[in-house]
Amino acid sequence: GRSPSSARFRAENMITDDKKLLLACIGGTIISYNAFRIIKGLYDSSSKPEWIPVGTVKYLRVFPVKSCSGQEVFSLHCGPLGVSSGDLRDREFLVINGKTGLFLTARAFPKMILMECTAADGVLKVAVPNGRSVNVVLDDVVNRNVVRRGTLHKQSQADGLDCGDEVGALFDEFLGITDTRVIYYQPRLFNGRPCKPHSDWWNNPVPKRNDTIMYADLAPYLVTTEGSLAALNNKLQTPVTSLNFRGNIVVDHCAAWDEDKWAEIRIGEAELQCFKPCTRCILTTVDPSTGEKDADMQPLKKLREFRLAPEGRMKKALGESPLFGVNAGLARAGYIHVGQTVYVKYKPSAF
Repeated sequence: GRSPSSARFRAENMITDDKKLLLACIGGTIISYNAFRIIKGLYDSSSKPEWIPVGTVKYLRVFPVKSCSGQEVFSLHCGPLGVSSGDLRDREFLVINGKTGLFLTARAFPKMILMECTAADGVLKVAVPNGRSVNVVLDDVVNRNVVRRGTLHKQSQADGLDCGDEVGALFDEFLGITDTRVIYYQPRLFNGRPCKPHSDWWNNPVPKRNDTIMYADLAPYLVTTEGSLAALNNKLQTPVTSLNFRGNIVVDHCAAWDEDKWAEIRIGEAELQCFKPCTRCILTTVDPSTGEKDADMQPLKKLREFRLAPEGRMKKALGESPLFGVNAGLARAGYIHVGQTVYVKYKPSAF
């Protein structure tokens, strides 16, 4: 027969073998998991877009009154509604016809672009080239609380506070029209102009957003590049400047049309999310220094020769308006200044 000691020995050996097998299984699992993490990390890091430096900030501009002259500044704050610098906030005022509510722009009244508009210490100042100016005390505008409705592109509407007779009369006199009013954006008032990107604006996936805008045409931000401007000017007899395109942020030192491929932009603390190439109109033909339209419709005519949306759904959505610059919304608020490095994350392809 078997002795108790020999049975006990065999049992202990079996337990030891089971422990070895269990430890081997645990060790194999740990090794496999760590290998998986390493491989996954390598895959993720290779497929995830990274921030790439592409240029530097050359100009920063705020256009307080839509279609009037802008202010060039050293630094800006990037917020949900767009750029600001002190009391200067982009497209915070809109010029309208007092009877119809239709907005007035330099597309129809090119001399508007010569009207100098500044804001400081709670006062909007509007000046015309002959030296005459009007100061609008914004607290008085708020206290009067006279609400008017403006009608912009595609019959979209937004309310604002009437800025008074004196500034309206200044526009009437300078532009040779009547019944002009200036309205002041207020977040508490009706705004029927949400910016919701459409899936056909790019062939790449378009970000799902819902931005609030003041009186900008479409988006809180417009970014252009000096590289694309130089490429355009190489095709023109008379060069134009970045002021023809009225962007808030102008980037230097990047390749021409590089902005076609930008998905996100980072400058200092601020981050923007791109969602549409900017379609251009007749306003680009107005000379910012003279307030006169180009007789040959340049640079719009030249842009139409080589900067239309590609055929397909983009072309159907954007039509015959040529593309220059990129529209964006806020991803992270912050301050930016001239000279900072501009970083971007790229889309898979242009448009």
